[in-house]
Amino acid sequence: MGKGASAAGGQGEAAERWKIRLIEQVCDYIRSNASGDMSLGGLEKKFGISRYRLQRAFSEVMGISPRKYAEECRILLLKRHLRWGRKVPSAIYSSGYGSQSWLYSSHSSKLGMTPASYRKGGEGATISYGTATSSFGLIMVAETEHGVCSLNVGGSEGELETSLRSEFPAAVIVKSDSVMETLRSVLGYFDGQRLRIPLDVDGTEFQRRVWSAVMMIPYGRTASYIDIAAFLGSPGASRAVANACASNPVPLIIPCHRVVRADGRPGGYSLGIDRKLKLLQLEKEGLFGK
Repeated sequence: MGKGASAAGGQGEAAERWKIRLIEQVCDYIRSNASGDMSLGGLEKKFGISRYRLQRAFSEVMGISPRKYAEECRILLLKRHLRWGRKVPSAIYSSGYGSQSWLYSSHSSKLGMTPASYRKGGEGATISYGTATSSFGLIMVAETEHGVCSLNVGGSEGELETSLRSEFPAAVIVKSDSVMETLRSVLGYFDGQRLRIPLDVDGTEFQRRVWSAVMMIPYGRTASYIDIAAFLGSPGASRAVANACASNPVPLIIPCHRVVRADGRPGGYSLGIDRKLKLLQLEKEGLFGK
C-alpha cells in the first residue's frame, strides 16, 4: 500500500474519532439542557456545524436522531418533576414542552399513562425496602408492587435510606419484611445463583437497550463498552453505553460490572471500582454462576 493510501486511511480514522467526540459532546449538552432548545437549528448554532451534517453524524453514531434522543432526555426530566410532586402543568412546562397537548396526544409511548396518573402514582406509590449484610457490604433492595426499583450498597442503613428518599422524594418509603424474599434472592447471587427478579426501573429507550444487552453477558464473561455499542448497531456510541451503565439503578441484577473498557481495564462502576474488581475476580475464578 502506498503512502497516499496510508495517509487517506489515517485521515479517515481521524475523521471518525472527531465525529465520535463531537456526538459525545452533543449528547452531554442535550442531557444537561433537556428543557432548552434542542432543535437542529439550536444545535447547529451551539456546535458550529450544519444541521444536515450533525443529523447524519448523530444518527450514524447513536442509531437514533438528535430529536429522538432529546425527547427521551426530556421525558426523563418530566418524570423527575412529576415524582417530585410538581403539578402537571408546571412539570410539563419546566421540562421544556411548549404546550400540554403534544404530550397528551401520544402519552402511551412516553409515560405509559397520562401525566396526572403518573404524578398520582409517584406521589402515592409505596416503596418497600430491606437491608442485609454481605461480604459486598450492606445491601439495600427496594421494590414497588411491580418489581425492584433500586439496589444500593452503603455503610449504614440510615445512609442508604436517605439516598433512597432522595431518589424517590414523592413516594411513601417503608421498611418491610415483604422485601426479604427478594433480598434473599439477591444475596443468593453471592452463592452462585442466577438473578431473575422482576424490575420496575425508568430509563430512556437507549438505556433500556443497553441494560437488556448487558443482561445477556454470561457469568464469568465480560464485554467492552465498544462491544455493546456495536451489538446495538451504534458502533460509535461507547461513551453513551458507559453513561447508561452508570445510570443503572439495580446493579448486580443488571450486571454492568461485566462491561469493561476495550483495553481490559475495568472502567467505571456506580458501586465503586473496588467492588467491580472484586465481582470480576470472583466470577473469573468460577465462584459465581455455578
